Amino acid sequence: MTASPPPVTVQAPPSRWGAGRVVALVIGVLLLFPGLGLLVGGGALLWADGTHRTSDGFLTSDAATFRTSGFAITSERLELSTGADWVPVSSTLGTARFAVTSTDPGIDVFIGIAPADDITGYLDGVQRTVVDDLGSGVSNGRQVDGGAPSGPPVDQTFWTTQASGSGTQQLTWPPASGDWALVVMNADGSAGVSVRGTAGATVPSLAGLAWGLLIVGAVVCIGGVLLIVLAARRGSRPAGPPAAYPTTPAGGPPQAWAPPAPRAPADGSPAREAQP
Repeated sequence: MTASPPPVTVQAPPSRWGAGRVVALVIGVLLLFPGLGLLVGGGALLWADGTHRTSDGFLTSDAATFRTSGFAITSERLELSTGADWVPVSSTLGTARFAVTSTDPGIDVFIGIAPADDITGYLDGVQRTVVDDLGSGVSNGRQVDGGAPSGPPVDQTFWTTQASGSGTQQLTWPPASGDWALVVMNADGSAGVSVRGTAGATVPSLAGLAWGLLIVGAVVCIGGVLLIVLAARRGSRPAGPPAAYPTTPAGGPPQAWAPPAPRAPADGSPAREAQP
């Protein structure tokens, strides 16, 4: 009796990553970067809101020293706008506060805020230092050559708000839309200004902005992770079991043919044997 040959197992080809899976994986990875950035930014704002506020609700910069051999220290032009006429700037920034203290004993200091055009006219041709970042000190200042001002700052009438005198001088200002500038001078208009100052604001919308960034960042990160997991699971899905096919070995006898079994007629008569 001849033994039947074992069936030949045909392995299914390994699964491949299609274009859709690759695109999903790439999009998922790309979403993680801005999502993580939003989470970090929101966390930093929330941390600042909880740790850098004073007892009266102001977020205040660290004290920095500002010096110039000229007659004035000014900020860059402050362009304030919310982009919507119905939203006041004060709803975003709240109330701003600036404080300066002269580092030269016996010299009165002046601090004031006014429209930028008025300050430009007053300090045109005046030697001064323009500070790019009010919270970083005079190291980032830009020197402007010139002479003395036409008169002391306390005699000018265009100031929106001002403070002057000995010791620490502080002014509080509700920001409004427009172009503004901050000026620090000696009260008598003399050269050689040296002060130590801080800048701050209440920023009532900071907590809401922080939570908004955290929520959006979390949603973006979750979407990116889901895309990556979906692409990875579909790309690694195992193939079905291998199919087995019986084969006849080379040179071996063919398998014997067996006739079908006889079936009984529908009328109940005996079944007849199949004729050879």
